[in-house]
Amino acid sequence: ARTEVMSEDRQVKTEQLAKPRIIIVDDEDVMLDMMETLVQDWRHEVTVLRFQNRDGAWQKLLRCDPDLLITDMRSDNVPGRSGDYGMSGFELLKLLAERLVKYPVLVASGSFSISGCEGLAKQCAGPHLNVSFLTKRFTRELFLQALRQCLGLSGETGRGARQ
Repeated sequence: ARTEVMSEDRQVKTEQLAKPRIIIVDDEDVMLDMMETLVQDWRHEVTVLRFQNRDGAWQKLLRCDPDLLITDMRSDNVPGRSGDYGMSGFELLKLLAERLVKYPVLVASGSFSISGCEGLAKQCAGPHLNVSFLTKRFTRELFLQALRQCLGLSGETGRGARQ
């Protein structure tokens, strides 16, 4: 048997690489907080990057591929609120499809209750983007199920989950 001796620095770098990186994009702080909490409760070791603006998220996505991108679709659906939240989720899906990204995308949106919205999102994503859809308001169980499926862990029995 061959044993490899690692320096402490190399061991830390290896552990950081093994840590899943998830980017969450949502214009609502409450949703960002909730999804981040659910992800961190599900996994001990995870890096969560949060964005309220899809333009900022896109700039990060150009520099590094996450293990999973979670995004909503629309930022213009909160009455009485103003602000620039960047491109729409439809535009982001088109850019991801054009770039031929390999990481999974989970689109969580309340807009899917509007007729034709999910179909338009699928059209923007194209045939090669690994995209799943989750309608807001979702339960904890539905969110975690979608998360596991997107990450290819649908048969997982809690390995790495907090006890």
